[in-house]
Amino acid sequence: MKEILKLQNISLSVNEKKINDLNLIVKNGDFFVINGKNAAGKSLLLKLLYLKIFPQIGDIFLYGKKITQKNKVDILEFRKKTGVILQNDVLIPFFTVYQNIELASAIQNKKLDFKKRINEILDWLGLNQIESTQVSKLSNGQKQRVVIARALINSPQLIIADQPENNLDKDTIRKIFYLLEYLNKIGTTIIITSNLENILRIKYKTINLNNND
Repeated sequence: MKEILKLQNISLSVNEKKINDLNLIVKNGDFFVINGKNAAGKSLLLKLLYLKIFPQIGDIFLYGKKITQKNKVDILEFRKKTGVILQNDVLIPFFTVYQNIELASAIQNKKLDFKKRINEILDWLGLNQIESTQVSKLSNGQKQRVVIARALINSPQLIIADQPENNLDKDTIRKIFYLLEYLNKIGTTIIITSNLENILRIKYKTINLNNND
């Protein structure tokens, strides 16, 4: 499998959260679950993996090329291929559900089969009945589903998700994990943090940050 990312001898400390001497290779088609207690650096690692931040010590390689903050074009192109689901992610409150998802597609100029794609995602996530509702009027669970829809709209090659099950009911959680498993089976690389990895039915790799002191 083709190597996407390599983290080599990575160390980083931000607001008492830290990662020490981490080495990791992410290949196309991998499914990773990041484990660790609170403040172990799980969210920090996700930010490293979608190149939101860079380490104080160590190197990051993207498709075999060493990447720093100066490689803005490479970083932008990588992010276009990446769907990100974060905790407390920001939506535009005065936009509707549909407009928030549409904006993510418009930014990347993804017009091919957009209508079909968004209708499939709205239906799968149970958002089709509220697609014209302003985000400010939604519950936390509904907002989380919009964040997930926004991350999926551009058919990303890599999905990075920080506890995607947050604020969701049991039926929706099962749907989301089934969807992640299906996407992985057709080639999408998945990296998540989660407290519910026991419901996964496919083989996955584990990154354990509990020994990160």
